[in-house]
Amino acid sequence: MAFTSLSRPGTIGSLTLRNRVVKSPNTTATCNPDGTVTQRTVNHYRRLGEGGTGLVMVEYTYVDDDASKSIHGQPGAANQNHVAGLGWLADEIRSTGAAAGLQLVHCGRQKFLSIKPMKSASDSSWDVIEAPFGVKPEPLTLDEIAGVVRSFGEAAARAYQARFDLVEIHAGHGYMITNFLSPHTNNRTDAYGGSFENRSRILLEIVDAVRANVPRDFPLSVRMSVTDYEPDGITIDESVQLAKLLEEHGVDVIHASGGHHARMEWEVSSWYMPRQPHRWGWEKIKPEVSIPVIASGSLVTPEIANEILESNSADFVSLGRAMLADPEWTNKALSGRQLEIVPCIRCNDGCLHRGIDAKRSVGCTVNPQVAEEGRFPVGTAPVAKRVAVAGGGPAGLRAAAALADRGHTVTLYEPGVLGGALNHATGSTVKQDLAALREHLVHEVTRRDIEVRAEAADATALTTGYDEVIIATGAPQREFTGEIADDALVLLPGDVTAHRDELTGRHVVVVGGGFQGSETALRLAELPGTTVTLVEAGTTLLRGDEVKYDALMLPGHLTEVGVEVRTGAEVIAVDAKGVRLAGTDEPLAADAVVLALGREQASPQLADAVREADVPVRVIGSATKPGRVFDALHTAHFAARLV
Repeated sequence: MAFTSLSRPGTIGSLTLRNRVVKSPNTTATCNPDGTVTQRTVNHYRRLGEGGTGLVMVEYTYVDDDASKSIHGQPGAANQNHVAGLGWLADEIRSTGAAAGLQLVHCGRQKFLSIKPMKSASDSSWDVIEAPFGVKPEPLTLDEIAGVVRSFGEAAARAYQARFDLVEIHAGHGYMITNFLSPHTNNRTDAYGGSFENRSRILLEIVDAVRANVPRDFPLSVRMSVTDYEPDGITIDESVQLAKLLEEHGVDVIHASGGHHARMEWEVSSWYMPRQPHRWGWEKIKPEVSIPVIASGSLVTPEIANEILESNSADFVSLGRAMLADPEWTNKALSGRQLEIVPCIRCNDGCLHRGIDAKRSVGCTVNPQVAEEGRFPVGTAPVAKRVAVAGGGPAGLRAAAALADRGHTVTLYEPGVLGGALNHATGSTVKQDLAALREHLVHEVTRRDIEVRAEAADATALTTGYDEVIIATGAPQREFTGEIADDALVLLPGDVTAHRDELTGRHVVVVGGGFQGSETALRLAELPGTTVTLVEAGTTLLRGDEVKYDALMLPGHLTEVGVEVRTGAEVIAVDAKGVRLAGTDEPLAADAVVLALGREQASPQLADAVREADVPVRVIGSATKPGRVFDALHTAHFAARLV
């Protein structure tokens, strides 16, 4: 399929881009503690440019040495010492044919460094930062506001000095400017609080300061949240009005996003959220301005991105996590190789949970090489071998493809349907991103010269004619220890997809309130007329090693979609009428029961038998330890590199 709208050149002010695809600014945390650029920073952004993108936006860059820095490893444009590294970075991006943009920010109340000062519009706090760090925001004084405005202008001049092609003011996502714009975080009573005119004053002053410090033909973008999704926050009517004012003050493009950190499910949408969630907002802004609008937020696929442009919904499309997942996104999309794109699954595991939030640099569940570009390539093996892979789930599929790329002759054993634990996602809206990953991984195996045997591999098969073996057989489902009547309809989470028609319009009880049970309940709640009760023996849901955004937000989402949640309820038996709970004779009625108790440690028996035959063996994914997709794909990548 040709995505012709994506491939068209586009213009922002005086800048012409080779196509309509923008790399959205994602935090990488790869800079030095003093905000200067490192080789890792340069390698990352150069790789994005090599991927064919029209405009590569460099992550949010702090503007002063007082209170604007938000996070570890953040780039700075606060003083002249930053210019040399920024110039190096801009040159490396531009050498690829992409344009280079730099986003400027003051963190406001979203300061994750646990140190003072924290400066914001007012003392409106956010407990996620205040609770662990004990730091509350202090309202900016009028003199400090003037200083911040001046700092943005001077930082923009440094971006121009470094030869960036465009500069962007970050006025969204809960940072300092948004703290002024939103009534939710602005309780000032002076000229910067109260009315829309007052709350927008600081942004317009910053825009004017930038315009006064750079040539008029230097393109200026403003990234804004169409709303922060707070009931008492930014309204779309105010956002439309603001966009019109920004154009009048010399802004060349509106970069439309949404949400803020306290409503992270909208800012960095998770797998269970809709794709392109802010479309309703940018489509209200676009007809009211004559400057272009960049659409942003979970656009994910070339089909979605191209349709946005084709329908004139927006003028450019901006992708963030999707290009962490695959920096070649644009090249693959424009050449019609969409199935080769490694899809972002919007899990927020590698990039945030195990990455930035863990005080590391950014990572990615589906791309083990992000922020380490060039250091861990698959490469070509010095000696070609015959390698057997046991298991066709995510770990086995990724390992088989990587092994083939290294020049090995690969045989993949899988008795069922390729995809393994990912197969449950097929046909489910809330799991559409995971279904896309399954489709990609299967495609990568089938387009290579890999023999697939539809059988389970035993020790005899794996030790006959192979030089090395990879075990990727996953982890077994934890068994229910209570009584199950013969006439009860009892399923496992992986069975739900095949039994969708049978479960539609029925009452289903899901036993187990971990991640497996919660996501199963969401899938069932999609079925027309199906009512779902989620039962958990503990006092809360998601008590295990969950991605923190799932643990924080999924329980509320389950309630929103109509799932009844019962905690402190231990299921001791299942029969045709439903489930029996400990401590009560009253059964919980159900037409069907899904036992979602998670997975348990796999047996090492197969791997031990292969070792006893003196055949080198590596165990990957959940066959080593029950884990998430991150663990499956990372262990597969690094194991394959060693064969």
